[in-house]
Amino acid sequence: MQNPLRDRLLRNERTQQVSGWFQRADTGEFFLFDRSGDAALLQERDAPDSEVLVLYPDRAPGGGTAFITDTGREVIRLTGLGGATYFPRTSPDGVIADFASPAGALAPPPRSPDEVRERAESLASEMAAALDRSISIAYAPAPRAGLGVQFDTLHVIARAFESVRGERRRLRDVEHVRIDLGDAPAAYRQEDTLVVVIAPLLGYAGRPSSEFIGQVLLSDPGAI
Repeated sequence: MQNPLRDRLLRNERTQQVSGWFQRADTGEFFLFDRSGDAALLQERDAPDSEVLVLYPDRAPGGGTAFITDTGREVIRLTGLGGATYFPRTSPDGVIADFASPAGALAPPPRSPDEVRERAESLASEMAAALDRSISIAYAPAPRAGLGVQFDTLHVIARAFESVRGERRRLRDVEHVRIDLGDAPAAYRQEDTLVVVIAPLLGYAGRPSSEFIGQVLLSDPGAI
């Protein structure tokens, strides 16, 4: 026989696990939600090239915990009773998500210096084709353990430019992209240069999101 209290407690126990697969009730698609680090991470399973979202906990209206991006967008909410609501861009009002199974933590795949260099070269070519002019890409050498983050940052920068490609007039002053190393992720315009700061040893949480970088690209030079 069904026991609602037992089912609720079991659901609460599962959703409190630090890393696991969740399934959307509307489409049946899965996403991995990892809370094993200081920042939570989320990635959709059926879109392997999708961006890993870095999320920070915040108090949700009416109780529970909301997890938001570095631009303040809520992506997932957990209630005190173990319920989960997912807020993908395609369903801004939210969809119910149920815990499906435990999962390992998310971490950037290891990369070599040659892979980072080749990705930087391909990004420069992609942007030159999209903007009809050359864009230089420069990056500071990262420790070997942080090369995966540096490689992923180039992928995120590409997504940022793609998201604002309709604003070519506002992008005409961007001639250089530079990736610096720092203690915390950041991005800002410095005259004709987009500067993206990464903390390569923090994993995915060590770089800003494509949405944040996109907002910076459309901002006035010098604005952070």
